[in-house]
Amino acid sequence: MNRKLALLLLLATLPFTACDKVPFLKKKVAATPAPVPILAAPAAPPVPTTAVTAAARPAIDTNAQVVVLCYHRLEGKAGGTLSIEPAVFEKQMEAIKESGVAVISMKDFLAWRRGEKTIPPKSILITIDDGYISGFDVGVPILKKYGFTATFFIYTNYLSSGGKSMSLDQLRKLDQDGFEIGCHTVSHQDLRRKPAKWAGDYESWLKDELERSKKILEENLGIKCSVFAYPFGLHKDVVRTAVEAAGYDAAFTTYGARIGHTANAFTLGRYDVTAKMAGNQQVFDVALNFSGMAAPSSAPAMAQDAATSMVTEPMHNTTTTEATPVIKANLATLGDFDPGSVEMRLSGLGIVPAKYDAASKMIEYKVAKPLREGSHTVIIGYQTAGQRREARWVFHYSATGEAPPEPVAPPAATPKPGKKPLKK
Repeated sequence: MNRKLALLLLLATLPFTACDKVPFLKKKVAATPAPVPILAAPAAPPVPTTAVTAAARPAIDTNAQVVVLCYHRLEGKAGGTLSIEPAVFEKQMEAIKESGVAVISMKDFLAWRRGEKTIPPKSILITIDDGYISGFDVGVPILKKYGFTATFFIYTNYLSSGGKSMSLDQLRKLDQDGFEIGCHTVSHQDLRRKPAKWAGDYESWLKDELERSKKILEENLGIKCSVFAYPFGLHKDVVRTAVEAAGYDAAFTTYGARIGHTANAFTLGRYDVTAKMAGNQQVFDVALNFSGMAAPSSAPAMAQDAATSMVTEPMHNTTTTEATPVIKANLATLGDFDPGSVEMRLSGLGIVPAKYDAASKMIEYKVAKPLREGSHTVIIGYQTAGQRREARWVFHYSATGEAPPEPVAPPAATPKPGKKPLKK
């Protein structure tokens, strides 16, 4: 008994921390694994700044060029001066395909202009104006056959008006099929002056033509209408400013030129393929061959129809019965230009020996040999600020004085009674 008591007293004097030193008092515990050292993850190699930039901004071919083709009616000779026969339209699409020149979308064109996407060195944009049903019935099947896209510029007063106009449902189908819709105003009138019937001022009328038509298309089709085409290709400073203020990214004229990366976004030229150039050369051939003049970089309008900017004789789109007429033009409205650079070209003849008087700014030429019956184009070439520019007009010769072909303006159709008006 005394022996056991002594042993207990001995244990009581030992520090508890020494328990592991007393063999018979050790507890069996699960072995704790040795801690694994935490290794720092290897640092990712720094991404070169140039790689990030290249990913965000792809390499852009700023030397690429674009030509824009402009069509209206695809319905044969009965359609008048704005028409091209369906067979000819298909032949032109086939020629584009065989040439290997790429047809690009308006979306890609604008992305290239913004520096977001590159395009082939030579590219074509196809546009069809006004909203004629032939664009839908004739144009679309041919475009699809060759794998091409196009942009349809619509003026909204002509929509769903019956006869030869497209409907909103057909525009929706175009959008669903990947075609693009641009704006061509409400009433398709010369935007440089307000019509007499408009009660308000010029600025309010211009704003309405640009913004209401855009709103109609956007709200009815659920799209963003980014591009605009000037009626008849006509514009001036205040019009271009208003177009940009209305929210458009680009605007197109009807004066053909090779468009470069820095061409002015609101004076982009188009080749009207229903017309002919000097020497009876087809506009389509000039466009497809990229042999026309280049648009100046970031400059205002290159040129417009002479009849809209100057007094001409014969006047634009009129008929003369004189087989050897005097051809005149007052160049005062063209602004400052090099007087020594002025020349006149006449279709079928090329450069003619016209006389230019710098004091009166009149250029004049007396036709020496009788003209053939039909249409004749006059082109005035001149140079300003180091850029070559042109102005042109068309007149007709008929020995019998027959009226000229129908005017360039498409008919302003009246909506059918009973039709639900478009949302405005």
